[in-house]
Amino acid sequence: MTSKITFFNRSDKELFYLSWPIFVELLMVVIIGNINVWMISHYNELAVASVSATNQLLGLSVNIYGFITIGTQIVIAQFIGAKRQKEIPTVIQTALLGALMIGSLLSLCFALFPHQLLAFMNLPKHVITIGVPYIRIYGGGIFISAINAIMIACLRTHGFTKQALIVPMTASILAVFGNYIALYQPFGLPSLGVKGLALSAIFGNFCAGIIAANLLKKYVRFSLASFRFHKVSGTFLKQILKLGLPSSGESVSYQGSQVVVTMIVASLGANVLIAKSYVAAITQFVFLTAAALSQGNQIMIGRNVGAHQFDRAYTRGMRSTIQGVIISTTICIITYLAIEPIMHIFTQNQEIIEIARWVFLVEIILEAARAVNMTLVGSLNASGDVKFPLTCSLIVLWLISLPFSYLLAIVCQLGLVGVWIAYALDESLRSILMISRWKAGKWKEKVITEAKA
Repeated sequence: MTSKITFFNRSDKELFYLSWPIFVELLMVVIIGNINVWMISHYNELAVASVSATNQLLGLSVNIYGFITIGTQIVIAQFIGAKRQKEIPTVIQTALLGALMIGSLLSLCFALFPHQLLAFMNLPKHVITIGVPYIRIYGGGIFISAINAIMIACLRTHGFTKQALIVPMTASILAVFGNYIALYQPFGLPSLGVKGLALSAIFGNFCAGIIAANLLKKYVRFSLASFRFHKVSGTFLKQILKLGLPSSGESVSYQGSQVVVTMIVASLGANVLIAKSYVAAITQFVFLTAAALSQGNQIMIGRNVGAHQFDRAYTRGMRSTIQGVIISTTICIITYLAIEPIMHIFTQNQEIIEIARWVFLVEIILEAARAVNMTLVGSLNASGDVKFPLTCSLIVLWLISLPFSYLLAIVCQLGLVGVWIAYALDESLRSILMISRWKAGKWKEKVITEAKA
């Protein structure tokens, strides 16, 4: 018996419907981020290194409170598939309280210990001096981002990805406008430097949070005004933690390793650290499409698994993986061929440009493997199989990727290219493990819901 193979079937259309708003959202975030890098580079190139290194810590914090976000998304997606929508408001209330508590603790850490956190990263003293006010202010308001993340996740999981797009777009646009005021002194205003960047980011997030709350009320029929402590569910909190901690743990592990890598790169000199900042900004464009497909795919997998439609979930996961690899690899090759004019947008330093050229040659292999991991890790998490990706991440990242980063970058004197070779080895090995796990079907036994007729 033969089956008709189509390049773009009905399931792909649903994936596209869910993913394109996420793609636009991520694209806007990346564009805004690169505009910020460009603006800062024209203000002070050392500030680029400082803000980039500081953002590594802020990114780590996002993944720390992200376990609530991811766990909530998995639970809601499976509840929708199992037709248990009446219980979802309780899940949302529980998640909001958890996000507020974790976010507040993180905010306190950033506000009270900014110098110690940056010094831990082995940054030069002048880079730390620039970064302290930025991390103190921006990090101090991270609890707003934690609450926003829950509201965005609820909108997306219910299928309102287009509406959810409005939230980060608002934050990003307001942040860029604020950055312009902070750095370029229009109308004779005083220059606020990186402190102004942090203030504009918090203002943007606060305004975006107001919009998110209204969208949640309009489309999901949940109002923040209806929040009651006695409605928080310990049972649902356990489910969120059970699924979210390992799921987010994989991301925390990755971001934590990035902090260590930044420490290694910082020892190679300012130009290498600046080159890493520019390369990281550009690579975000490369895996953008695969990231959007992965998030849309995760919503579909969660619903399919919640409804016990395992064959449909398996096929969707494999198709999304193949599509992500093809798209990411194509974009990466084009980027490599055009890397010099792209780098000239940020800098005229030929040493930095040459470093980026060699890094992006390795990036072609890295991105193909990364697309596999993003898609299948999301698929496994959505199905409830959350421990396997975490275990693989911990073992491969910390026992293989980081030692090889040091060996190749420092001992073999390959610099930033050596770090990227280690990245490629890490992603490639984990991609093989994720494919094997998805094909084995162990994830079918991890579903947390019973489907209702």
